[in-house]
Amino acid sequence: QKGELQETIKAAGHLVIFYPVYHYELNFIEHYCGRAKLYTHAHCEYSFLALVPTVPEALAQVSDTLIFKYY
Repeated sequence: QKGELQETIKAAGHLVIFYPVYHYELNFIEHYCGRAKLYTHAHCEYSFLALVPTVPEALAQVSDTLIFKYY
């Protein structure tokens, strides 16, 4: 039997995919965030003021093609 959350999401016309809770290799968001962290480490001056504009840049630099490779 499906849970209420899954039924509600499917009724709205969306696909529901549940990942194993502790297996990071199967969760593409972990790879996405990891790539953004690499960019941040390479381009940040290690102060909060420098980090604020760097994080959006890091997230934006991860290409859709790369994200789909992880998925």
